[in-house]
Amino acid sequence: MYAIHWPNAILFALLFLAFPIYIIYRLQTISRKLSRIEQQLLDQKRAELKADNARIAQSQEPPTA
Repeated sequence: MYAIHWPNAILFALLFLAFPIYIIYRLQTISRKLSRIEQQLLDQKRAELKADNARIAQSQEPPTA
């Protein structure tokens, strides 16, 4: 029968648990960054569309004499 070396077993258990937790944390961080970038791009596109709509509406107004 083999003897269990408790310091090594505890270290192995901590690494075994910590690695998946770290991976999940990193994936969440990347997901938040991508969501932020996506939202910024959507806001920028929305602002461009509003500006275009305002320009088109202004160009279609009848001239005042």
